[in-house]
Amino acid sequence: MSDLNPNPSQQSSTGRNVVVAVAAIATILALVSAFAWPGWAVRSSNQPAPSASVQSATPSVSASSLPANASALLNALPNTVGEFARQGITSTQNWAGNGPIEEYTVVYSNGDSSRDITLVLAQWESSDDAANTYTELRNALSGTVQTHGNIKAANTTTGKYVVVTDGDGDPTDSTHAEALWRNDTVVFQASGAYASVQAFYLGFPM
Repeated sequence: MSDLNPNPSQQSSTGRNVVVAVAAIATILALVSAFAWPGWAVRSSNQPAPSASVQSATPSVSASSLPANASALLNALPNTVGEFARQGITSTQNWAGNGPIEEYTVVYSNGDSSRDITLVLAQWESSDDAANTYTELRNALSGTVQTHGNIKAANTTTGKYVVVTDGDGDPTDSTHAEALWRNDTVVFQASGAYASVQAFYLGFPM
C-alpha cells in the first residue's frame, strides 16, 4: 500500500507548507474530537433516523486495520457502519483540482460485493473551500433527488447533504445511488446500491 499521508513536496512554498500544516492540524484535531461523540453530525430534514435494525446490524466481515502511518482523518473513520465494515483504503486524487489537503477512497462491505459502498472523502484547509467543492460536485450529480437537507452540530449548520438515484421515479433497492455530504472542512461521497447507501449514510457518524 502506498504512503497515505499528504506529500509536503506538492506544496508551492515552504511558507505555505507551514500555514497549511498548522491549519490542517488544528482542523483535524477539532474533527477527531467532534467525531468521538455519537450523533455529532445531525442530518436535518424529513429524513428518518437510522432504524433499530440498521443501528444494531453486525458486519459479517472484519474491518481491515488502518495503515501504521494513517492520518488523523483516517483514524476518525469508523471501523463499522451498521452491517458494513471498513475494507481497503487508497490515497486518491479524484478531487485534486480542488486542492484538498488529503483525499482517500475507502470500501465498506458486508461481505456481498453487490452491496459494497465506495466512499470518497477529502479534507480542505477551510470550510469555504470544502463548501465550494460540495457545490461543484452537487451540480454535477444527475438523476432523481431522494432527499436533501442540512447537517447540524450543536444547533449550528455545518454543511449539507443530498441523496440522488439513477433514472426517474421510485428507486428499487438495487438502483445505483450517490450520497454526497459536507461536514465543515470534509466532503464525503458514498456510492452503491440505493438500499446500501441509505443504510450507510444514515448510520455514518461523520
